[in-house]
This record gives sequence, structure tokens and C-alpha cells, in this order.
Amino acid sequence: MAENKPTPQTGAKRKPTAADLKAAAAQLEEQETGVKKNTVILRVIAFVLWALAAVAMYLPQIGELNLPFGAVRMLFMNNVVECIVDIVVAGVLCVIAARLWVKANHIHPTKSHNKIIQFLWNQLGVVMAGIIFAPLVIILLQKNDKIDEKTKKLVTAVLAVVFLAASAASADYHPTTQDAVNEVLEESEDFGIHSDSEVYFTKYGYKHHYYRDCQAIRNSNNVESGTLQDAVETHHSDVCSFCATRAAKEAGVTDKAEETLEDVAEALTPAA
Repeated sequence: MAENKPTPQTGAKRKPTAADLKAAAAQLEEQETGVKKNTVILRVIAFVLWALAAVAMYLPQIGELNLPFGAVRMLFMNNVVECIVDIVVAGVLCVIAARLWVKANHIHPTKSHNKIIQFLWNQLGVVMAGIIFAPLVIILLQKNDKIDEKTKKLVTAVLAVVFLAASAASADYHPTTQDAVNEVLEESEDFGIHSDSEVYFTKYGYKHHYYRDCQAIRNSNNVESGTLQDAVETHHSDVCSFCATRAAKEAGVTDKAEETLEDVAEALTPAA
């Protein structure tokens, strides 16, 4: 462990979420390797998939081509099966796009301090699903003699199920912001822990230790050493509570020290 540090600022504050820790780990890895993760590509692919979902829903007639795409067009042509297939395809594309968007957010989250912008940015997958499916909902709610009543009810039921499923699968249930990630990064500096810090672990245990003389492993003949990344890759991702307490005392932290150190260590842990 590093030598004693000045007492970090602690107190009653928000506990880091899994998304905060994941983003902090990704950004620390970028800092240490010098290789920036290109989340722009993920976001571009997400928008392309959302565009394809819109095509699956609303592709108009193109010349003499009788393409089986465009749920609305299929609906007015009374091609119910094709219409339902297009709705399902659009839903799947929306979900894939949203998960790519969430993945990008969990590496480089929004830097905005505006709560509305943060919400829209983090839940863009749900917003886009609403935008893509809403026009068909409006069409189905209108009285239209060109659409059979049975067909309208069937398509409405399918649309409701697909929309709800796509929205649920597109939501980010653990959103984060750059401000929250910065808090974790600042705490990591206080403890002097890095992803290449030497740790100790046993073959059949699931925790890693900061001290070779930790009471949990000092009498064991089955202790290996390696970096924090080595520990995680061999499924020793949890922090030893004895080591957490001891390290926190050395750093001069007393307020919920163990929880704080465990959060920081998890944030510094590269993905397995």
C-alpha cells in the first residue's frame, strides 16, 4: 500500500452506484493505457439502428418494388403478418440500439448538470422507442375504414406488447453522470490504489488482499500475488474487509472507511 495520505474529505454523500464504478474503471483504464475507448462508434451505430427501426415501421412504397417493409403500409394493404413482423423487427432494433447507447454512457456519461438533459441522455432508448412507435399508435386510434376492426385490434395488441417490452429493455436502470464518476476518481487518488497495485489471493478464495500479513491469509501456504487485474481475471474481485479497514486507517479515513475503500477498489477494478 502507499504511504499515509492526508485525510480525504468524507461525510454523508451519495454512495457510488454500479454504473459510477464501471465508468470510473473504464476511464482509469483509458488514463493508464493511453487508449481512449471510442464510444462515438457505439452511438453512431445506435442511431443507424434506430433509423432502420423507423424504416421497418414507415418505409413508403418505392416505385414498383413491393418490399415487405413498412408496418404502416402493410397495415393499409391488410398484410397483417408482414405488419406484425415489421413491428417486432423495429422493436428488436430499438433494443439493440438502446443497449449500445447505454454501454457508451457507462464509459463516457453525460457531462451536463441539467437534470432534464441527464434524464433524456440516459433514457434516450426509451425516448426513441416512443418516437418510433407513436405514429402507428395514432393511426390505430383514428377511425379509418381502410383498416379492418379485427386487424386493428390485433395489431394494437401486438404493438402494445412490443412497445412495452422494447421500452423496458431499452431503459438504463443504473444511470450515471460524469460528476458522479469524478467523485470516485478523486477518492481513488486519496487511497493511492491503482489497477496495477500488487494484491494477494488464494486459489479457492474469492477475495483479494492488500497485505500479505493479513490475518485471513498469513497462515496460508496457498497465497499467490499479482495485480488487481490479475485478481479479477481469476475471480478474486471482492475486497478483504480486514485489508479495507487497515488501508483506510493508514489513509487517515475513519468515516465509513471500509465501504468507501471497497467502492474505490471496485471502481479501479478492470472488467473481467
